[in-house]
Amino acid sequence: MKSSLIIIWTLFFTLGLTPKEKFYQVITSHPEDLASLRPHIETVHQSGRLWIVRVKNTLPKGLSPHLRELRGGEKSFTETKMIPLIEDETIKKYIQRVDPELIKRDVIKLSSYRTRKAGTADNLEAIKFVTSRFHELGLNVSESCYSKSSCSVIADKKGTHSPEKVIIVMAHIDSVGRSFAGADDNASGTSVLLEMARILQDYPSKKTIRFFVTNGEEDGLLGATFYAKTLEKENKLKELDLVINMDMVGYNSNGIVELETDPEYEALSQWYAGLASQYTKLTSKITLGAWGSDHVPFLKRGVPAILTIENWDTKTPCYHLSCDTPDTLNYEYAGEIGKLNVAAVMAR
Repeated sequence: MKSSLIIIWTLFFTLGLTPKEKFYQVITSHPEDLASLRPHIETVHQSGRLWIVRVKNTLPKGLSPHLRELRGGEKSFTETKMIPLIEDETIKKYIQRVDPELIKRDVIKLSSYRTRKAGTADNLEAIKFVTSRFHELGLNVSESCYSKSSCSVIADKKGTHSPEKVIIVMAHIDSVGRSFAGADDNASGTSVLLEMARILQDYPSKKTIRFFVTNGEEDGLLGATFYAKTLEKENKLKELDLVINMDMVGYNSNGIVELETDPEYEALSQWYAGLASQYTKLTSKITLGAWGSDHVPFLKRGVPAILTIENWDTKTPCYHLSCDTPDTLNYEYAGEIGKLNVAAVMAR
């Protein structure tokens, strides 16, 4: 089988690069950052969320945080190892409950706030909305506040046999602040999370399932970083079995889901791709070299974590714009990502 595997370190040979040169991964997607970077970089490889560049001359002061020197193992590929999985009838039963119309309903609700920018009154109202939904489902709800006006929400479904082991399912609720927008980024992820909580409310999970609606992602992963640091201080990171992040899961026309983690967790991404093949209509694209979303603070602390996100090569053209509205999304696609993550929670 012809492989589309791209291994960054082979670029030295295939592209005639010299080992003395330094190569970097672009770790921002904000349009203003990219506009500042482009005159100073030369693209070596770009596929999905993996963008490898070299600096033409000297990088102006202030732009270096947007680049990360390659650490080894960064790669992106669509042909995955088909890991044999035993089909689970219980998983099939639960994923059939995923309802794209309910996901759409919640995306519309969350997009009805003028802004969900962290720290605003409307952001607080959105937090109250998801909190009330968790209470309705009978979950144990608490908050993690990184400032007086900005809190994330934690909702636990306690495990039956190994409650000390925790699977986190998370999505950020804040937006960049465009009026009545932020549907894909990230009302879509939050809405799929709420749908997963509904579906799994009667599932007798052996491990604790923790639904984590983060805040302040757009301001620098503030809520997720604060919570990861809190668990680290309390020596509770060891309790985390897996962290699943959903960020921008609503815009797609080709059925590709990008699975992003760090190189040391390639086996996790392959397992995820196997679940996608087994239980969904999705095609997987694996990217190793994580950046720019709430899974990163956990990966930095040695916790297995993965981002499920729409194919970055065909992401919404309304990214961070006012046109990121509910009518632009593909809810069947969002539902497939919901199925994938329900299957992952149940199979873990």
